[in-house]
Amino acid sequence: MDFLMRTIGCRRGEARRRFREMSILAISLLVLTLVGVTKAGAAEKTTDQLLEEARAAVKSVSVEDVKGIVERKEQAVLLDIRDMKQYRIDHIQGAQNMSRAVGLSPRILEHHLKKIAPDKSAKIVVYCEFNTRSPLAVKEMNQIGYANAAYMKGGMEAWKKAGYPLEKE
Repeated sequence: MDFLMRTIGCRRGEARRRFREMSILAISLLVLTLVGVTKAGAAEKTTDQLLEEARAAVKSVSVEDVKGIVERKEQAVLLDIRDMKQYRIDHIQGAQNMSRAVGLSPRILEHHLKKIAPDKSAKIVVYCEFNTRSPLAVKEMNQIGYANAAYMKGGMEAWKKAGYPLEKE
């Protein structure tokens, strides 16, 4: 501190204030630089690339497997992450809706999931309409500890194509 006082020619209190200001400025610049680098790295990936990474990183199940889970009434949570309007039109028997599960902060996602699946080891099958949002949601679920979450390959489109039964709300 004495060196700083001599260098900039000020009293001790003034030197401390300037030192704090310079420290805050340096830390702010560091944070902004790191945020800029992180955003620049994320901006380089396309939506398709992020989706492919998610699909490669998480488990999936076929529509036939999900039909078996429903028919056998297995202990599993079926999570429909389509919009509520789509869910009300039709959904898989026993499914619960949690629209907008993709893009939530991990804490908010976990808060909502605890209501549906308080046990993080529970088997969860996630589906959307076209197999786009569900892999991303499962990746986020895995990151907050839901290790037995998987997405249904093909989504509702594949379920409907197979002619499997649907419920309406």
